[in-house]
Amino acid sequence: MKKSLLHRHLRLPVFAASLCLGLLGSLGAPVLAQPSAPPAPPPSLSPASSPAVKQLLGQWEAKDPSGQRLLTFIFAPEGKLFIVLPSPEEPSPAVEMGYEINASPKPMHLDVKINSDETVLTIVELTADGKMRLQLENTNPGLPRPAAFTAGGTLFEKISDATTLPKNAQLVDMKKTRSPESEGEVVIEVMTRAQQAYYLENSKFATKLEDLGIGIPPETDQYRYEILAQSDRAQSVTVTAQAKAGGLTSYTGAVFVRKNNGEEMTVRVICQTNAPSTSPPAMPAPPENGATKGQCPAGSKPLP
Repeated sequence: MKKSLLHRHLRLPVFAASLCLGLLGSLGAPVLAQPSAPPAPPPSLSPASSPAVKQLLGQWEAKDPSGQRLLTFIFAPEGKLFIVLPSPEEPSPAVEMGYEINASPKPMHLDVKINSDETVLTIVELTADGKMRLQLENTNPGLPRPAAFTAGGTLFEKISDATTLPKNAQLVDMKKTRSPESEGEVVIEVMTRAQQAYYLENSKFATKLEDLGIGIPPETDQYRYEILAQSDRAQSVTVTAQAKAGGLTSYTGAVFVRKNNGEEMTVRVICQTNAPSTSPPAMPAPPENGATKGQCPAGSKPLP
């Protein structure tokens, strides 16, 4: 069975996985023709005439061993960085961030400004064969800058000198993933997608959050997250987002294995309580063979 692009996204190192979490959660958010508010002033960069900065400008693409595109970094002038993920359906989601380069150290220092409060400190170098080596592993906001590349870092190949988003990519608003009201919806979406990816690789569903490889904690200030393994791991799984405080809705997601024209496929069903509740909905009814929609229990409604 073919592994999905989503599976490859979610198995990237922590920094990339955290980006995926935000991006995937933003897929349902309104697409912006331009950012809803002016971005924070870019950090002071190395001089634009710096050879290193000039060489970085453009589109850089990372691929997996089979040659499938995983992640695209687009370094633009004035400290703008676009990060694009391929999506099963176009347009691919993209986010705008800021960046700062210090070309003096070897390897060079790269600061990726996710937002006004979070910056990822990492290292980058340009290889003799014209590729970009970027350290993604063990790079998250608040962590110290890595001193060296681990396992060779992640190699990116320059595919274009263009510094704008490609036509098949559009900016999405990541503010949605920051609000308490939508945290549960974002995470339950990512958990069910990750279970689909896990099944494609293992022919069964994960029973532990850490097995999904997407960095979701079991509990936040707003929600508790749990995998409820079914008796037959090869046929279905349930995941829940239980609100911890009044005023928030709870969610239950399920992934079922079904046959479609003789081929095995996984189908997701996500249900949201109709009103704020600290109890997730019961497990939704599975879709009939060949169908793509299940039925949510009383007191809940399906997410689109």
